[in-house]
Amino acid sequence: MNQAVPLDRKFFLLSMVLLALVVLIAGGMGVYVLSDPGIGQAYTFAQAALKIAERHGYDVVESDLIASARRAIFDRLDRYSSYVESAQFERLDEELTGHYSGIGITVIRHEQGLLIMSVRENGPAGEIGLLTGDVIIAADSVALAGVSADSATSLLRGEEGTSVLARVFRPVTKDTVEVKIARRRIPLLHIPFAGYTSDSLVYIRLLDFEAGATEDVKSAFDSLINGKGHSPRPRGLILDLRGNPGGLFAEAYETADLFLEEGAFIVGTDARSRWNEREYYATGTDLTDGLPLVVIIDRGSASSAEIVAGALKQAGRAVLVGDTTFGKGLVQGFTRFPDGDGLRLTIARYYFDNDLYLNDFDSTLNDTGHGLVPDYYFSSDEAHPFVRALDYSLLFQQFANQHQDEIITAAKEGELTDDWPGRFASYAKQNDFTYASTVTRLAELLADLAEMEQSSNDTKQATKRILGLARQDDQNQFRMHTDYVKMRLKQIAFERKFGAYRAYRDVIVPQRPVIRFA
Repeated sequence: MNQAVPLDRKFFLLSMVLLALVVLIAGGMGVYVLSDPGIGQAYTFAQAALKIAERHGYDVVESDLIASARRAIFDRLDRYSSYVESAQFERLDEELTGHYSGIGITVIRHEQGLLIMSVRENGPAGEIGLLTGDVIIAADSVALAGVSADSATSLLRGEEGTSVLARVFRPVTKDTVEVKIARRRIPLLHIPFAGYTSDSLVYIRLLDFEAGATEDVKSAFDSLINGKGHSPRPRGLILDLRGNPGGLFAEAYETADLFLEEGAFIVGTDARSRWNEREYYATGTDLTDGLPLVVIIDRGSASSAEIVAGALKQAGRAVLVGDTTFGKGLVQGFTRFPDGDGLRLTIARYYFDNDLYLNDFDSTLNDTGHGLVPDYYFSSDEAHPFVRALDYSLLFQQFANQHQDEIITAAKEGELTDDWPGRFASYAKQNDFTYASTVTRLAELLADLAEMEQSSNDTKQATKRILGLARQDDQNQFRMHTDYVKMRLKQIAFERKFGAYRAYRDVIVPQRPVIRFA
């Protein structure tokens, strides 16, 4: 055990940390908290921890005790409340400022390091030639294999004007190169595409509600309506919030405000503290001058995205199309300690017109959230378990990267022919892709139970027939999702070759069924 600092002093500090946690979680902000019994409980805990460290039969790591105490305090709260370490506040700073300092890529973990999922157009990585599908295997001589995505990403980010030396493997050509990339201040990309559909509707794809999102929506709409070479007045507006996880509360009600007339109710907050109770109303005029408005949602639309969708629906301003939303009707606030750590705490529930809540009054303990139900339900292919399994496997990216130019040439000559899904299915099988639906897994369990329980031959034969039918259905999934496979291959090839804007303009907007339906 490290005895460099006396145990009494260490656990005095621990008691102060726990005291601060108890006071803040309890909502106490004033002299009256000195009579709170939680203070005595925190002191008792600190004394117990001190005795553990002094007298337990094994060495005890003080930092582990502190971490355990932090976790335990939040066990009885909702899943959105947590202790936030100083490094995690860097992400919060990005949300609040609307920018970060880095090289302009999005990545996920890969067995060799970090797989590049997208490259920011005109960003540092794009300018030196990095491509979607490349794998960063080292950063400044630090091998990234086995390193968590957060830790690896922190090596790529840094102060503006500094550089990172990246070792990059390109699977398509099997080449490995080293490139020096200068970090720059990069605005968060809220809108990868805004444009017109083939039937004269404005389409805006909004990815989040972090700082600057509202202004970007306004600017995108204004540029389409009033920009050089703009089309005649559009027939309507589609705001696509699929997969939008939310962001800042202020950005949400300000975005909704863009489409409402002055005085319309947007959202209210219901809280334990009157300081966190407030109602928000529209303050200006409808940006679109009353154009028909459709908001596309799905189960990934959460928090601030639900505020916008719900406010516009309740005001009778928009029609919701897609799937039921996530169901997060809670508002979080942050408190920071002098050492840089802090708390993320649920401080309120929000509600819409006619007292419509997404979370029940006890949701902070029982997590009882329910989502917004669309006016027109539309089940898209990407929600199917088979399609999700394919996307998670990254085989779409690998195959499209290898056949990029061939796919683009075929697409320019017309639709991809039906042999492309067959070629992709063969590629997936060669790479050991397997899919078993929930029905198949249950049928396998049923067949195993029939064998173990020594059931009759008729029962065993029946379970085998059920299993055979389930497996046959699994094998037919490639054929059942032919159109999605073709669209996804085109999307990835176009994005890698021309960037996200062209992929949206030429593939996603004209071919995504839910967008066409809207």
